[in-house]
Amino acid sequence: MTIKPWKILKSRYLIRDKWLTLRADMCETDDGTIIDPFYVFEKSDWAHVVGFDDEGRVLIVRQYRHGSQTVCAEVPCGVIDKDDVSPLEAAKRELLEETGCVAERMECLGVFYANPARQTNRVHSFIAFGVKKVAEQNLDKTENIEFEFVDLQTLMSLIDTGEFAQSLHISSVLLALRKNGLLDKI
Repeated sequence: MTIKPWKILKSRYLIRDKWLTLRADMCETDDGTIIDPFYVFEKSDWAHVVGFDDEGRVLIVRQYRHGSQTVCAEVPCGVIDKDDVSPLEAAKRELLEETGCVAERMECLGVFYANPARQTNRVHSFIAFGVKKVAEQNLDKTENIEFEFVDLQTLMSLIDTGEFAQSLHISSVLLALRKNGLLDKI
């Protein structure tokens, strides 16, 4: 392959806080072109859980998302904290916190970049089987999350109408449906 990474000549941090780190890099391309500034968001990795109950229904959550100023349907998800032993443990933690549910079995569907052009973080996508409610939700003060199990037709309708509109979550759903042999059923 002849494509080479850019050289970072200089970096400076513009914002550093709990939720966002913004870096401005001065870069040089392989042909000597200088790009200054090139902004990069440093973010923690995320975990997604596409959970199926014993009836084949998918667990979704609904919550307000201020960036779009809408209530969105999504899969349970969250930031992988520094305290999490692994992405799998983070996925299990988020599932339990957001919904009070646990899974009999979870498998990794893949690890993907959220936006490799501008962000450093990856999405660890998991499929969960035998999901059932065992506890009450354990939400942060800023969270107000509702959840339910929906059949595949309802899930596809939510995607079609734009209520389930987060593209990374749709990608995780697609991978889970493929893994579960369900793509031809929708």
